This record gives sequence, C-alpha cells and structure tokens, in this order.
Amino acid sequence: MELLTQYVMLAVGIMFTPLSDDVLMITHLTVTTPDWALFITTWIVFTLAFSWFYLIGRGLHRVIPSSRRNSRYLNRAKTLYERYGSRIVLVSYFIPGLRHPLHYIAGFTSLKFRTYALYNAISALLYTGAWFVVIRLAGQVPAFQQLQDWVLAL
Repeated sequence: MELLTQYVMLAVGIMFTPLSDDVLMITHLTVTTPDWALFITTWIVFTLAFSWFYLIGRGLHRVIPSSRRNSRYLNRAKTLYERYGSRIVLVSYFIPGLRHPLHYIAGFTSLKFRTYALYNAISALLYTGAWFVVIRLAGQVPAFQQLQDWVLAL
C-alpha cells in the first residue's frame, strides 16, 4: 500500500505541482532501491501522467471557440508540429519548460492519439531509463550514498 501511495504522489506531483519532473524523479528513485519493477512502474506512471496533458489539450480544443484558436502562439505550435511532426513529443521530455506545454499542444492540435501514445511511451521509457542509469551510477559515489542515507533517515 505504501508503494501505491508513492506512485500516486509521483503522478499527482507531475500533473499538479510546479516542481520539476526531474526533481520528482530523483526524489522518487533516491528513496527506494532502483530495480526492474520500479523502472517499469515509474515508466507507466510517466506515460499515463503525460497522457493526461494530451487529454486536457484535446478537451481545450473542443471548448475554446474557433475564433480564439488562431492565436499567434497556437499557430507557432502548429508550425512546430508540422515541421518536426510527432518527434517533438520525443524530444520534449528532455527539455524542461517545454515538457508539459508541448503535450498540451499535441492534444490541442489534434495529433492522433495512437501516434501520440507511441511517441509518449517511447519518450517516457528513454526518460525513465536515463534517470535510472544516472541514479545507479550516482549510487556508487560515497558522497551520494551518504546523502541518500541521510534522506532515508528523515
């Protein structure tokens, strides 16, 4: 039950707090021992949380009147998606500040959900994998181990 609570808190943190996803990921991986089960479940949490952003964007597309859809910023975003296609979703995970907005815009510009879901799942897999490698390597550094022990003692 404690592990489920931790995943719910991670998902809520990703979706509703202004904290960086990188900070949330580091904290999540630091307070537990990274293993395959943690990797897979964290990947699923990130995939579902970012799908939430897509769905919000899709809902906004239906709610906002068409006269307001032609704003300068939305036209720039549409141009970005036309130029780079769905690959922009893949890259967005690794660009803080653009990570969330690009997923909203993917939904708003009516990118097909299948295409979005594929790129989102691959992106979340790469993002989660990169952080797992970093935390695993950092775990071999004595100073990081001391910091981790201190955090876990709180």
